[in-house]
Amino acid sequence: MTSPWNTVLLASTVAMGCSLGEIPAPQAAEVETREPLFALDALPGDSLYQLTVDAVDQTGASRTLDAHRGHPVVVSMFYAHCPVACPMLIEDVKRFEETLDPEVRADLRVVLVSLDPARDTPEVLAEAVATHSIDAARWTLLRTPPGAVREVAAALGIRYRRAPDGEMNHSSILTLLDRRGVPVARVEGLQRDAAPLRDALARLQGERRSR
Repeated sequence: MTSPWNTVLLASTVAMGCSLGEIPAPQAAEVETREPLFALDALPGDSLYQLTVDAVDQTGASRTLDAHRGHPVVVSMFYAHCPVACPMLIEDVKRFEETLDPEVRADLRVVLVSLDPARDTPEVLAEAVATHSIDAARWTLLRTPPGAVREVAAALGIRYRRAPDGEMNHSSILTLLDRRGVPVARVEGLQRDAAPLRDALARLQGERRSR
């Protein structure tokens, strides 16, 4: 049976209300002057943690994608200057967390990887934590090298492109990873029912208790 991790699904909700389905794929010449939409094949294996990516978090500390190995993790991509979609994405995660039992919520981690590392310095990420009242004990905002953005986006099935005004058109996808970094559920778009994440998280908690 084909794993959902091996099939890249494309979301239709992007920043600034722009539909990716309406953006033509870039020609070869365009790639040299602006970032294309990435919708590459997912990782050859199952775990996101196969990607070796050096990063820094909102405190300036060095991190890797598997920093929360051993915990279930909700992972997505965003950028701090995003005026519409990313604040909505963050609120979606916070609302999802509010539906969880305290024990389950305490075990969950959230990782948001920046689509715009040129501007999203640790200081800017720290400001985003404060602005959105993020629980910094469980949420990690990561800035990776520019080249790694493409790898992470491709692995998560997230498409993005920098617009002429400097903003980013991007798909909004929340992916739940199990304790080994294997995707077990995903929700595409904003303000969607998070039941797939909640149900998968309940299964993970049940498996943990049964051991």
